Amino acid sequence: MVADFFDFYEIPQKFFIDEEALKSKFLTKAKQNHPDFYVNDQEKYAAAMEQTSLNNQAFKVLSKFDSRLDYILKRHGLLEESKNEIPQDFLVEMMDINETIMDLQFDFDLEKMKEVKSKIQAIGEDLEYQIQSFSIEFDRLKDNSSQESKAILEQIRNRYLKQKYVLRLRESLDKFASL
Repeated sequence: MVADFFDFYEIPQKFFIDEEALKSKFLTKAKQNHPDFYVNDQEKYAAAMEQTSLNNQAFKVLSKFDSRLDYILKRHGLLEESKNEIPQDFLVEMMDINETIMDLQFDFDLEKMKEVKSKIQAIGEDLEYQIQSFSIEFDRLKDNSSQESKAILEQIRNRYLKQKYVLRLRESLDKFASL
């Protein structure tokens, strides 16, 4: 099984971590396991390379909030390839925005584009706020495997999937607007 990056750095699984402490742990492990120390011992060299790779990968994932969020959701089995369904009620809400974007492709209207762009931004900001709020709530829990933590993670997951959808809408509108 793949190592748990939080365990690797001996830090608690949280959405909001001390990023300076993480960087310090990363640098310490990088110094401890530098492959150059073991150039004359193939076995130790290979182990050091493996540890260096793990250190780099763990730091890359944990050093940014968005990748940390994605990682935590995956560790709890809440994000799986091709099994991430966006809630149906949200898709219904987004139908008007999608229709407006399609209309703009055929009959461009600058004011309409600004209006839909503003709606998309407001929805994205609201989702970001909700994700942050639920993440804070999760981090306050003592037990990350409790029913309460699972319910909070599910709330984060739903908003995360919605946020990704909104991002695709924004990218689609930006791409179209730049033509």
